[in-house]
Amino acid sequence: MSNLPADVINQALDAIGSDVIIGEPEEGTREAQVCLRAYSQCVRQLLRAAHWDFARKQAPMLLLADRTRQTPNVGYDVPWPWNYEYQYPNDCLKMRFVPMNNFHQNSGTPDGNIVPRDSLAPISECGLSPGNQLRMVPSRFVVSTDFNNVQTVFQGDWWNQQGSSPAGTTVVLSNVYHAHAVYTALMIYPNMWDALFRDAMVAYLAQTIALPLTKDKKLGLAIRNEQIQIAKAKLTQARLTDGNEGWYSTDHNPDWMRMRNSGAWGNGAFGNLGSGDGAGVLGYGWDSCGFGDGSAY
Repeated sequence: MSNLPADVINQALDAIGSDVIIGEPEEGTREAQVCLRAYSQCVRQLLRAAHWDFARKQAPMLLLADRTRQTPNVGYDVPWPWNYEYQYPNDCLKMRFVPMNNFHQNSGTPDGNIVPRDSLAPISECGLSPGNQLRMVPSRFVVSTDFNNVQTVFQGDWWNQQGSSPAGTTVVLSNVYHAHAVYTALMIYPNMWDALFRDAMVAYLAQTIALPLTKDKKLGLAIRNEQIQIAKAKLTQARLTDGNEGWYSTDHNPDWMRMRNSGAWGNGAFGNLGSGDGAGVLGYGWDSCGFGDGSAY
């Protein structure tokens, strides 16, 4: 099976009973225009609707500001009670969690990022791994917008740069130094998708384009409703599968309950969020996915 976006679109057209075959999503035909407008948004919404294993990414974040003023070449205006402000990863669709870093491990500085806190110290690992003596513990974080940090280099084509605009920059506020982000990444290449996601994407795209591309609106409604049920079934299966294979939690625990278990060694309370177990969560739940009939799942 070919893994081009046009192939996914053609599968969706088949699902609604269309006789049209798309050669390129940008070929300009009516069917291609409708599918092109819907395709990108459908991919993004579906990726956020489950913790797909193939879309999990862990990467160091770019430090923008340090309220402790111990890092050169960055700002220091960080909203209280946070110490560090990081740039939101430009390929991030949904932040899952920010792991603790009690040993201040520096796994490497991202390209164009600040120098280490001690410019004379080598960039190295401490030699401990989660499977050895450390475990991956989530910390508290907040996704916000810094209206004082404008990415001027992106102002010419800001619409192509997620999280950057002439008005401000999307940021992650944390008390973890050398912080990594574990998140759902934008996976635009169908050959990177697993089979379940592809089936769900075909059904989700089909329910989106069914009415615009069906002349008989009564038939279009019936086709849309059928594809909605298929997409929901695929999402149910994905959430069960990824829940069994991955390391996730969709439970919501209020802050006061999480604080009961946040002491551990060090100070893991609200006043010192950067040490101890913290009060984070192992992963926020997936988003509800909206459908053409007004339902969400």
